Amino acid sequence: MAWLDRIPQWQATSFRSVAIQVVLFENDISQQQRLIGGLAATARFARTHLGVERVFLRYGDSSPQRCISDDDLANLRSLGRGVFDEVSYTFFDANLGSSGGSNALAALGDEEVIWVINPDTYPSPPALAELLSTLSVGGVGAAEGRQMPIEHPKDYDPITGATAWVSGFAVAFRREAFDAVHGFDSHFFPMYCDDVDISWRLRLAGWSVRYVPRAVIVHDKPIAAGGSVRWSDEAARSSHLARLWLYRRYGRPDLEAAFLAAVDPIEDPIAADAIAEYRRRVDLGDAPDALAGADEITMFQGGHYAPHRFGYVG
Repeated sequence: MAWLDRIPQWQATSFRSVAIQVVLFENDISQQQRLIGGLAATARFARTHLGVERVFLRYGDSSPQRCISDDDLANLRSLGRGVFDEVSYTFFDANLGSSGGSNALAALGDEEVIWVINPDTYPSPPALAELLSTLSVGGVGAAEGRQMPIEHPKDYDPITGATAWVSGFAVAFRREAFDAVHGFDSHFFPMYCDDVDISWRLRLAGWSVRYVPRAVIVHDKPIAAGGSVRWSDEAARSSHLARLWLYRRYGRPDLEAAFLAAVDPIEDPIAADAIAEYRRRVDLGDAPDALAGADEITMFQGGHYAPHRFGYVG
């Protein structure tokens, strides 16, 4: 059939093993039943088209109580039978955050590629093959899928996919690169900006990071009136604090000072609370050290962590 002629040819890859990692926090089992269907399809595609031999699916649960029962796990394993070499579940019995949970799951294996993907996503069948193909290019340490229906606005090279940082909602790492920078920093970035930080540390270590538009992954982002992404108060607070840690680690005291001066505690009590926590920890000496050479790889622009191609409405 004619459409077969339009199937892209993927970059040859030597990767033969992949660990897919999903960190849970009070997620509904029906959501995971949907996700494993997409993950099975994309893993099967990578096996068929790129010769991937081993694919492991690992769940890590940071919920207060287990959100996957033994019966649920049996059902998930049944849905993934014949595609995954193993479907495992680890209850952390603590809230490790997305970065701490990802590090804990990465420590459970030695697969050549680690694919960190959010529990509220659904990948297209070629997504994993596209990410592996991009990672096969020399020097690429991490590759990010394309978030849909709300694409991330940061800029990227339309030919190579090179970008300032890769989003953690669906990002694949060469294990060699991930281990070289000791994974995510779960202390300062347990949930937000952990992806920016690891991207910049990878780039400081000589790796490049890439955006892969053909690796399409649907992400269930909550939308507010007017078209913007809706955030909880805790998410906003965590994001503000993470922004300040980035300024501190990557040598931008000017941006730190500007942010601290701009916040009105009456108008924005959430940001003021984050600033109070920031100052408390700085006074205790619990702050990241500035990294040498950071000015060569950071791309702060207009309040963002990279140049943007467009802005969200709202």
